[in-house]
Amino acid sequence: MREDENSSMQRLMQYAMMFACFLFFIILPSPGLAQTEDELEQQKALEREAAIQAQHAAEEQQALEMMQRGQAALDEFLNGTVVAPRPPSDEALQKARFRDFRMAIPKFRKATANLRWAIGSSANIGTPVKEIGLQTEILLKYLKGEKLKPPPTNSSEFKDYSKSELAWETLNSAERISAYLELAVRVEQQQVITTKTLEFLNKLDGELLRLKWLSGHTR
Repeated sequence: MREDENSSMQRLMQYAMMFACFLFFIILPSPGLAQTEDELEQQKALEREAAIQAQHAAEEQQALEMMQRGQAALDEFLNGTVVAPRPPSDEALQKARFRDFRMAIPKFRKATANLRWAIGSSANIGTPVKEIGLQTEILLKYLKGEKLKPPPTNSSEFKDYSKSELAWETLNSAERISAYLELAVRVEQQQVITTKTLEFLNKLDGELLRLKWLSGHTR
């Protein structure tokens, strides 16, 4: 009976040792497997580095090609194979100035109305006077292209004017010019320029030059 018990105990111990060995080999990671995972990580790192290098190489190649195209275009221009763009004609420039002239008219009239309100309400006249001066410059650029000969501005007539009188004279001059501007537009659209037309444009040019002086000295 005791021998049977000893035999059973031995078998149980053998089973226990076999089970423990089984667990040991299952739980303990395989050296070969760990090495494979390290190699995979290294491979991924190498692939990422290769992709970055390839992108840098592509960017450098693109920059080189752009520089080569620019140099080729410069060489063609210097060799005379590329014709430089022709500057706009005097007629085209005058048409552009006339377009600016027409666009300046409503701005000029608005500034004149603002000056009238500022003088009547004793407000600061600086802003509307400055705007009148800016629009006057645009109007004069168009008339300058017509190659007119306006009378010179006689600034001595204002030497005894007070600040208030200069402001009122600026307003009067702007209102007088405002009434001429639509007629100037119709004159430009005429097919034939008459002597009276030139006289009118000269008068308008002179009035604008006078207003330019006034707007520059009225504060």
